Amino acid sequence: MSEQLIAIAVEDEPKALEIIELHVKKIPFLTLQRSFRDALAAISWLQDNQVDLIFLDINMPSLSGLKFREYIGPNPMIIFTTAYAKYAVESYNLNAVDYLLKPISFDRFFKAALKARESWQLKQGIAIPAALNSSPTQPSTGHHFIYVKSGSKLYKVSPADILFLEKNGNYVFFHTSRQKIISRLNMSQLQELLPRSGFLKVHKSYIISLQHIEVVEPGQVIIAGQKIPVAKAYKEELMNALL
Repeated sequence: MSEQLIAIAVEDEPKALEIIELHVKKIPFLTLQRSFRDALAAISWLQDNQVDLIFLDINMPSLSGLKFREYIGPNPMIIFTTAYAKYAVESYNLNAVDYLLKPISFDRFFKAALKARESWQLKQGIAIPAALNSSPTQPSTGHHFIYVKSGSKLYKVSPADILFLEKNGNYVFFHTSRQKIISRLNMSQLQELLPRSGFLKVHKSYIISLQHIEVVEPGQVIIAGQKIPVAKAYKEELMNALL
């Protein structure tokens, strides 16, 4: 399976578009298939073509990037670009991989590209830890999912399906998109074994999946309609992970 991400750029400013094109050329795992200065032309092209990632300007005359996202649905992945920081929270409510402020440095662009690749790998089942359970002696199966031990049962779980983890006493509740699983694990074990780029501790009792955040609010985030507290000690780390 190829790990090459196919991308397009939708940006009405020629200079900004040129910078994106130059940055992409430096990254081996990215291919820029097309560039568009017209958002409507990009939407029309996407009706007949598939890509993994879109670098999408928010402020465009014909159609804003936020509306663009609504028209094309949840796929492909989006990295928003704009000169205005005020759109950050709204962009993440639309499940953007990242949000880049202009002028975009290569270092910051590369960080966003890595996030996109890691998110894509999670969806494809690539480079995922093979086992997660309370028994350190369980052998790795080599498969790209994890096993969660609950009593006498082992549940096969894709990390991409994990919404958040909740610590309660000596147990951890795995809240996934399909079910809730109870396992006897501590927080340090979870942090060591979960994919580091996709999950973040935001409270002494919670680890969340960044890709499943629906809304960011003061002191909390919302995932799958549930309010997850964000402790003050973790607020800055959360915002850095998102921005």
